[in-house]
Amino acid sequence: MRLEDDDVRWLLELLEEEDLEEIEVEQGEMRIRVRAASALGPQPAPAAVVPGPEEAPQPEAHAGVPVLAPMAGIFYRRPSPDAEPFVEQGDRVEAGDVVALIEVMKLFNEITAPVSGIVSKVAVDNEERVEADQPLMYIQPASRREE
Repeated sequence: MRLEDDDVRWLLELLEEEDLEEIEVEQGEMRIRVRAASALGPQPAPAAVVPGPEEAPQPEAHAGVPVLAPMAGIFYRRPSPDAEPFVEQGDRVEAGDVVALIEVMKLFNEITAPVSGIVSKVAVDNEERVEADQPLMYIQPASRREE
């Protein structure tokens, strides 16, 4: 089930027409609760939507082998602020090439390509915080003929 704008409007109108402080509707895995502003005090009450499992965002499917962060830290696409990025989407890399850095406690750790191929997507922005095992980029492996 998908919640539409008209459904939310209908709930808000019902809340006002019936002079209710709160209304909660549940259908299957989805639940929505709406409270009147007077029930919460001076601040306005936003409508809360709890998505069911069918509405949970699906991770994007990417072609290629993910380059995973080996640790949590700050991701750097460049060796220094004024330098060019190690790699861009569409660049060819060889297994073992340095493709990024992760800074942890003022130590810079080189991130290397796990396979030879073409960078199909860079998934993280420069200077963004990353978690261990987070995909940083994807590499479409080279076929045996290309190597």
